[in-house]
Amino acid sequence: MEVSVGKVYRVSIDALRDFPWSRYVRFAFLFGSAVLGSTAGDVDIAISRVSLETLGELLAELVKSIHIPEDYIDLVIITERTPCPLVLEAFKGMPLYVADWDEVYRYFNVCQDQQIDSRKLRLIETAVDAVWRR
Repeated sequence: MEVSVGKVYRVSIDALRDFPWSRYVRFAFLFGSAVLGSTAGDVDIAISRVSLETLGELLAELVKSIHIPEDYIDLVIITERTPCPLVLEAFKGMPLYVADWDEVYRYFNVCQDQQIDSRKLRLIETAVDAVWRR
């Protein structure tokens, strides 16, 4: 299977799965339009926290491996500070590599609980209402 990226490039899903992720990260998920089967503007990949140096090495190696320019690769680092809607969207994507599913589940469960609580407590509606009352 391949994904069209930027109307010019084609990226093999097998090449993404075969990439040596374990050298750089504890998990990697393909998400966004590339997973939906439509032409993607870029390749969105959620990864575990890495140092800036490792991020640069990972990106350089990925560019060589999948044969597309760096501008078409979006690496999203997942940490405890990543907004929950983004975490949930990323983890609904396609796992490319996971060394420790418990780590993925921890992020996912915390964010899922936060989203459920937010809906129950109507936090968005309350915040919008507070702004309009000023």
